[in-house]
Amino acid sequence: MTPPFFKPHGSAQVERSGAILTVHMRGDWNAEMRDQTGKAMMKHAPTLNAAGPWGIINCLHDTLVYSEDIYTNTRLAYAARPPGSRLAAVAFVIGPQVEAASLMRPRFENLLDGIIPSGVFTDYAKAQEWLQAQLQAK
Repeated sequence: MTPPFFKPHGSAQVERSGAILTVHMRGDWNAEMRDQTGKAMMKHAPTLNAAGPWGIINCLHDTLVYSEDIYTNTRLAYAARPPGSRLAAVAFVIGPQVEAASLMRPRFENLLDGIIPSGVFTDYAKAQEWLQAQLQAK
């Protein structure tokens, strides 16, 4: 495995509550932080898959200004989930205070098209409500 070019930039907090994995992302992210966060999220996958359909809420707190690698790798990671994955939907929470929210929101609205149901919301409660509906439909 090739060592990363840079140290991870930004931070992430991964929390599991029932069938929902919530990821709070802060700071200017780079590809190394995206990979590190993906690994932290996947540690929960066996337990979540065993319990039934589950979902992810990605809360973006500071900025949406990322390198193209972040968007490409995110799309590829969701597309490459294992065949036994019961991941049913992904929500993104992007508040109006997030840097470049109005400019980059469409990028997130289409990021996972053709891969997995996804939605973009301005607050956590709306994202959680939508995700619960997606899980109940499975």
